[in-house]
Amino acid sequence: MTSSHVPSLTGLRAFAALLVYIHHYNPFPESSFLYQLAREGYVGVTVFFVLSGFLITWNYADKLSSTADRKRFYLLRFARIVPLYWLLLTGLYVLQWFTKENETASFLVHFSNFLLLKGLNPSLVFSGIPQSWSLTVELCFYFLAPWCISLLAGRRWLVLALLYSSFILGLFVLYKSHLSFGSFYTIFGRLFEFGVGIYAALWLRKNQTPPAFQFKTIMAVGGAIGVVIGYVLAVYYGQFSVFYTEWLLYNLLLPVVIGFGLEGISTEKTFISSLLSHPLTQTLGKSSYAFYLIHIGPVAVVLQRYVSNNGLILLILLWIVSYGLYRWVEKPLYLLIIHAKAQRF
Repeated sequence: MTSSHVPSLTGLRAFAALLVYIHHYNPFPESSFLYQLAREGYVGVTVFFVLSGFLITWNYADKLSSTADRKRFYLLRFARIVPLYWLLLTGLYVLQWFTKENETASFLVHFSNFLLLKGLNPSLVFSGIPQSWSLTVELCFYFLAPWCISLLAGRRWLVLALLYSSFILGLFVLYKSHLSFGSFYTIFGRLFEFGVGIYAALWLRKNQTPPAFQFKTIMAVGGAIGVVIGYVLAVYYGQFSVFYTEWLLYNLLLPVVIGFGLEGISTEKTFISSLLSHPLTQTLGKSSYAFYLIHIGPVAVVLQRYVSNNGLILLILLWIVSYGLYRWVEKPLYLLIIHAKAQRF
């Protein structure tokens, strides 16, 4: 890797968003095995988390040493995800006000949604834009990222073990009555995923020459499919515990497989990397954040009701709208904030 930009990783964001879409709009008969597999499309969020740790480390590992560097990092992260989210959330609340829905929602609910604190509370996690719970996890990681990257770069394993143990302890202390929620919807259960991404990027930064082993991508894809199939077989057919199986396979094993795959996608020339680097996939990847925010909610409801309820047509329409949001809203707002900050200083 000689450039900070890896096109195939942008394309991977589109694939992750597609997985989440399939989870919410399962196209298969409920009695089929494929239906059970499609239900696991929420693992696309795991791809996003590992990829986030990877990209932030690859792009910022050498730019977080000073207070000024960290402030700029936080500004860039804020400008990347918050403006579009606030705009869509405001639009949702205006719509609910006109239709007289959600009239009983308290100030606490609205406040928690605007500050993205809702993801820390099991009673609020799906309020507002339901899928935005993951943004709370992302923001928590952004706050921790400079220190996590530094600790992993310095191979301070004891400190890292203590840090991770403190998060597991926090999980049991803060969410002892909601362990499943804390494990799968908060940073306390998802920190490991970002850590895998950080480690994969740090390893790659030190080993930028093409590796002799050229099958990481294929093995990672096969491994990820195997993990998901293993989960479905264990939970739905083997009657294993959902909680412990998900912790083992999705919170621990799958991130490692994805991190392994990110190294492969970044360095190997395969059919998969070519597909992810295709101009169309790049366009979908760039607009994947907007797609993620609108794929369930008012925009999707309007398209289903007045245009088409067909899953494939809805997918295409949502991505067209998402690209418009990316090009004419998300990107301009991001540049506006960055330029305003630059002119101020």
